Amino acid sequence: MAPYPYYSPSRGQKLDDAGADRPRLSAPDPVGRFHVARQQDGRPIAVSAWRVTTENPAVADAVGGLYGGVPQMSDAGDEHVVEILTRRVHIPVSLGGRGAISLRMVMRGAGETFHLCDGTRFLEPSGARGSLCGCPASLADRKAAAQAGRGPTPEVRVDFRLADLPELGVFSLVSTSWELAAELPVLAAALDTAAVPVVGVLRYELVEFTTRSGIAVSYRRPVVEVGSTQVLAQDAVRLAA
Repeated sequence: MAPYPYYSPSRGQKLDDAGADRPRLSAPDPVGRFHVARQQDGRPIAVSAWRVTTENPAVADAVGGLYGGVPQMSDAGDEHVVEILTRRVHIPVSLGGRGAISLRMVMRGAGETFHLCDGTRFLEPSGARGSLCGCPASLADRKAAAQAGRGPTPEVRVDFRLADLPELGVFSLVSTSWELAAELPVLAAALDTAAVPVVGVLRYELVEFTTRSGIAVSYRRPVVEVGSTQVLAQDAVRLAA
């Protein structure tokens, strides 16, 4: 494998779902991140299989060796990370119980975070932490508020190890899917009742359908499977309008 340069991103670097995911507050940085898309001209573009980014060249080499793909410096807007466009759509994983998943509601704009809560109480700023955030109780009402530009959107994070090489460290997947947020209680219950670590699969799925008006629509989404539990994740990367 040809050598490639390595750079460490600054702590202030802003990242996104289609590029490298935003770090979660009060959580250790993962050794790598899984994505359903990459940035191209500022827009998320789906790829044919799992995309993995990492700041560690040894991790990149290991992922490429396991799942195919040549580690290379990202040219999709993540200039400080190495990316691997793997050849795998199914990745066996292990999760460490309920603590492997988390949800927070976030509203951002112009490079700033205006709202960050757990759905009930503020997480930031520190002066407001623990006070009621004012978000509606139901997810449906939260979604309506977000679509009207008056409320935050979900940010679900799943942490896991690669079942094929668990000693490599913890990876993460961050999704802004409302569907995944809605299914989170079911997944949490499955993780609560299963032995730790919980064996699962990350599946990269292509969804295709035709609207009532005859428009063909397709998008990619990850599916998180734990036993017989399926959780449909990120469905926001649409390939056709």
